[in-house]
Amino acid sequence: MKFSKLVTSIGLTVSTVLFVSNSAQAASFTTNVTQKTDAKKDILLESIEQNEKTINQFSFVNKAVINKNTQRTNNKNSGAASTDKGDEASAPVITAEDPDEVEIAKFLGNSNLNNIVDTEDNGSFNINVFFDSVIKADNSGLDSLFFWERGRNSDLSVQAIDSTGNIIGNAIKLLRKEQQDAGFQIDTKEIDNSQKVGSWGVSLAQLGVTNLSGIQLSADGTFKGPDFKVVARKSQGNFVKAVPEPGTIIGLGSFAALAFVRRRKSVSNIAS
Repeated sequence: MKFSKLVTSIGLTVSTVLFVSNSAQAASFTTNVTQKTDAKKDILLESIEQNEKTINQFSFVNKAVINKNTQRTNNKNSGAASTDKGDEASAPVITAEDPDEVEIAKFLGNSNLNNIVDTEDNGSFNINVFFDSVIKADNSGLDSLFFWERGRNSDLSVQAIDSTGNIIGNAIKLLRKEQQDAGFQIDTKEIDNSQKVGSWGVSLAQLGVTNLSGIQLSADGTFKGPDFKVVARKSQGNFVKAVPEPGTIIGLGSFAALAFVRRRKSVSNIAS
């Protein structure tokens, strides 16, 4: 292969990697819970089925850091992220319209899918949440992050973070139109009637990382107030090795091309 063709090939490869990373769509899965008939009571996550495999080992949120959360005023529809639960569901602490970091972590950090973070339609938030274990990409073909959204009518932005809260990889926007039907409804304090719950599955590859300690969740008024829950699949082995950054791929490709040219010159000199 000529040098010019080799460089072109490398460029196309890098472009393809970037395109896949930024255009990946959320995958579907089946949510298995303790009960689906009473939308006001506890609905506990038991397992997830995806690609004919059962997932029942989860990592839960155990820490939250609020970077931004629109403050609530006297208007009941003001503010942004608050804690919410089913009308008759149990909860780790009392629901709060202006929750602190501990309260958000507690509502997200359990298996009750009727404990959620509720967001007002016009509010904005940016919150880091950390899981109780490091989440690593593996060769199972399964997603690593699972989201549920009450109402199936909102979007949510997600980006990976490391153990110190630095953002890594690339941000993706989970779109309401890509939600799958989770197969149950919830009726929480913030609403008057039960609403359908949608779900998104996300892989670490979509986020452009091979491991993460947590995720940064964010939304603004255009997202229409996501009311959500998130858990992670506990990593169990057969891990995927880290992939070089695009710049590294280019560097390696250039090095390979240079080595190829030198090899051709060496062969020509020997032949002459």
